[in-house]
Amino acid sequence: MTRLDRPVRRETDVSVRDGGRARTVLIELHPRHIELRRKGTRRRLLVAYEAVYDLAAKLLARSEREERLAAKKAKKGGQR
Repeated sequence: MTRLDRPVRRETDVSVRDGGRARTVLIELHPRHIELRRKGTRRRLLVAYEAVYDLAAKLLARSEREERLAAKKAKKGGQR
């Protein structure tokens, strides 16, 4: 795998609404963080890789918990 030693900029396929018009999201990968911004704007949002990982782990745990609860409810409802 290639090591991230210097910033890499990419234009995503994602659009967000900004002032009534859709703007493409640009991403810049840095060695320690990610910068996001809307195309044509200067405001940047910085996110640490640790925060992205923590959020993904929480979302996965929530999804698994909801699946277990749904399976438990389905099993309980089928026993009647």
